[in-house]
Amino acid sequence: MGMRTLTRGEVFERYGVELTRFATSLVGPSDAQDVVSDALLSSMWTNGWENVDNQRAYLYRAITTQARMNHRASSRRRERESKTAGSVRAPDFHSGVDVWEALGHLDLLQRAIVFLTYWEDLPEASVADCLGMSERTVRRHLSRGRKKLGRLLI
Repeated sequence: MGMRTLTRGEVFERYGVELTRFATSLVGPSDAQDVVSDALLSSMWTNGWENVDNQRAYLYRAITTQARMNHRASSRRRERESKTAGSVRAPDFHSGVDVWEALGHLDLLQRAIVFLTYWEDLPEASVADCLGMSERTVRRHLSRGRKKLGRLLI
């Protein structure tokens, strides 16, 4: 037997902060609220919302999907801007890699899994449930993400 379906307001009150933290780990602080808003609107205002058994996991998957769409749109925009700007580039004043910057070098799924595992302190089974995948897939992406972070941060 599933949990009681929460009202839209209850969903936001219960999960809004953690969903925004999750989105921030995927797209950064400047786009996180937009990603959460878009994901919540597209999820909660569909006809099937009342039939969703695990609303929290459904919203995590929706945010992951919205973050991917946001990333693709940003990549296309940067490519267009780069073509327009030509070869003019600002100097790179990079002074070392920090953890947030290193996370940005992971692919979106690895970033999501690393965030849920280490920042939200979720066990692999919960991460798998939130993202709608097997624990084995979570372990594989977590291992790859840790290796890449290790190379970047050392």
